[in-house]
Amino acid sequence: MNSRERFNSVMGFDLETKNLKCEYGYWVSTVLRFINEGMPVFKELPQNLILNGNINGYPKVDPGSSEVPDENIRQVFDLDPYIAKMPFDLSPQLKEEIISEDEHFKVYKDKYGIKLKARKDGTSAPLDLDFPLKNDDDFENYKDYYDNDFNKRLPKDWENIKKDLKNRDFPLRLGGNPYGFLGFPRHLMGTTSLFMNYYDNPGLIKKINEFFLNYVMSYWDKFLSHVEVDCILIFEDMAFKSGSMVSKEIFNEFMKPYYLKLVDFLKQYGIKNIIVDSDGFVEELIPLFIECGITGMLPFEIAAGNDLIKIRKNYPDFQLLGGIDKRILFAEKKEAEINLELEKVKALLSKGGYIPHIDHLVSEDATWKNFTYYRNSLNRIIEKKDY
Repeated sequence: MNSRERFNSVMGFDLETKNLKCEYGYWVSTVLRFINEGMPVFKELPQNLILNGNINGYPKVDPGSSEVPDENIRQVFDLDPYIAKMPFDLSPQLKEEIISEDEHFKVYKDKYGIKLKARKDGTSAPLDLDFPLKNDDDFENYKDYYDNDFNKRLPKDWENIKKDLKNRDFPLRLGGNPYGFLGFPRHLMGTTSLFMNYYDNPGLIKKINEFFLNYVMSYWDKFLSHVEVDCILIFEDMAFKSGSMVSKEIFNEFMKPYYLKLVDFLKQYGIKNIIVDSDGFVEELIPLFIECGITGMLPFEIAAGNDLIKIRKNYPDFQLLGGIDKRILFAEKKEAEINLELEKVKALLSKGGYIPHIDHLVSEDATWKNFTYYRNSLNRIIEKKDY
């Protein structure tokens, strides 16, 4: 089996299939640290990478994109490619507008019309200063940026890309950041404004979600009609360490109706794996997503208190990806602590429907020594089916 076939088999709870050996990705600063600590370099990194950028565990589908795939760590540990991202663009495709800049900072509007302040050295995430949607009039004007010319939202080399994807040996997903029925309105309005409008102007939030639901279904049809994808990924970063950002009632009113319609649309294309991406403590959200037809989640951040053994017991048919505590790679951690974390992984692998990897991007706190021990140990567990 190739990586794509094994991904679909594992997600289908086939216990006879050898699992994937893969990682979600790494911060650029992490890989630079690994190189400094002795990681072999088979291919030099691109120039001018920003430190808070990421290096992906999956191959680049669109040669024209700015994504940076890992071509070193995968070779060191003989890793499978992670779920590659089908390039899609849900922005209004505005031109970036620089408002002001100096030696250290740049204030600008991005292609969504969001006003941001960013450090030029890339050592922190941009700061949100202002958002394009504040009221109904803003939304009505914003919709004018979206027309039915979906060809301009396809990769420039789409004809060759879709031919290449028919014979791929890696899993492929459609979706990601920013799209979700909390994630996208929050992206355009900001968290505080979104949450206030759940109460002050609920009709606006519903109009936004209904509009982008219909737009995405029409847009994604252009991909799904030509390429068989293995997974849909929905970005809903909707939990803190203490739990969900929204109540069950808010979820059911403002998200569930649109999820049900989206899942029904995806089933028409035979999509079997519909995954939600959320950090934070997500255990209370799982039953809400299951009711919508969502089949799995990632990355199950352990520092937030998620208990994957408990989750697997309570939801035996729910797909799990990630869930290995990134903190076991920190400098002060010992091999015994890594081994203890991997005992949990063995138990999860024995139940199926689980792909193990660090719970999100591998952070700069990780040492090459500990990552090497962890990755070699996990590879042996998978290769020997030691569970």
